Amino acid sequence: MLRRLAAVAACVLLLAAVPTGSLYVTTLPSGADVWIDGTYVGRTPLVVDALATGHHTLGVTKTGWRPLQLDVSIVAGQTTLSSMRLEQERAGLRPPLGSISIHGVVAAEAFLDGIETAPSKDGTYPASAGTHQLAVRTARGRITRSVTVWPQTRTDVLFQPDVEPPRPSVVAPAEDYMPKSAIQVEGEKVVVRYGGHEVVAHLGLTMYRIDGKVVDYGQAPTMIGSRLYLPLDLLTMLSSGTR
Repeated sequence: MLRRLAAVAACVLLLAAVPTGSLYVTTLPSGADVWIDGTYVGRTPLVVDALATGHHTLGVTKTGWRPLQLDVSIVAGQTTLSSMRLEQERAGLRPPLGSISIHGVVAAEAFLDGIETAPSKDGTYPASAGTHQLAVRTARGRITRSVTVWPQTRTDVLFQPDVEPPRPSVVAPAEDYMPKSAIQVEGEKVVVRYGGHEVVAHLGLTMYRIDGKVVDYGQAPTMIGSRLYLPLDLLTMLSSGTR
């Protein structure tokens, strides 16, 4: 009797000592059915735990998509990741729709490929699979982004308003802040050397190259008669000799 009990206990210990690992399965699109060694275990994304170490057969199917079958290796005490992108069946079936969820702005209107679209009851915007031009009109203006949509998948889009253009600077006559000899105008090109700085700019352009560094003052150099007008912030910096 004691021997039998000892044998049973040994078997229990052997069973308890079987090394196992886990498998994390994801698919694009999600919601695919998963089989492991012929046994159905659920839909993606999912984690299957307590799998014996070694090789297993993983099967993935989804209506309208090509089925997949592959071998996976489970390592003791580790989680094996199996991530796959499914391919659509080429049977002339219309692919299911995906959706777009907008974040970061309150959209007064939304346009998909130039056509105004309305949100569904859940607040998302239905869209066919593929790449689209999504535009939203907000109180601050219109923002456009290129968005890729997957079938039966929600694409979350974070809209961050574009950086506002620099505000135009106040301009003043350059000769009021430096001698005329420091100013050189040749055609559209303007060169100023004063206060230890060299400024290169062009009439009609708001970008200035100051000591090799490009700065946008929001206001282009302007000729009024024979006098050159420059942004007041720039003139103040030159006349003060700051760097």
